[in-house]
Amino acid sequence: MTRRHLLLVGLLATAGALAGCAEDVALVNPHTGTTAVCPPSAHGIDPWSQQEACIGDHIASGWIRIPRTVP
Repeated sequence: MTRRHLLLVGLLATAGALAGCAEDVALVNPHTGTTAVCPPSAHGIDPWSQQEACIGDHIASGWIRIPRTVP
C-alpha cells in the first residue's frame, strides 16, 4: 500500500470509530414542560453540526438541556 492509501484507511477507520460517539441530546422547555430531542446526524463531513445547531436553536429559545443519567 502506498502512503496515500494508508492515510485514507486511517481516516476511514477514525471516522467509523467516531460515528458512534454522538448521542441524542434531550431538552426541556421550563415553562411548558415540553421535551425535545436533538438526534445526531450521520450525514456530511461534520455529523455533529446539525445536532449542535438544533441544540443552539432550542437553548436560544429558553430550553434547558436535560442531564444524561448514567445507568
